[in-house]
Amino acid sequence: MIVKAGLRTTEFWVTTLTAIGALAASLAGELAPRYAAIASAISVAAYAISRAITKNGALSSPSAVATTGPVTTTAPNPPQQV
Repeated sequence: MIVKAGLRTTEFWVTTLTAIGALAASLAGELAPRYAAIASAISVAAYAISRAITKNGALSSPSAVATTGPVTTTAPNPPQQV
């Protein structure tokens, strides 16, 4: 499994837009600064957890796990004679 760079993920952009939206709402007086900070913190925490889960899943996939011993491969089975 290949993990995309952070800037290329939907989660990153949702987090960024949430922080910008909370800041804009706070500056416009629609949202108290305290709640804007809480919304941004929750969004950033959710993003960090999402990336950790994604990267952990990628590291545990068989293609990403490093082997410590020699790698052996077997030839595919020859076609069956019918």
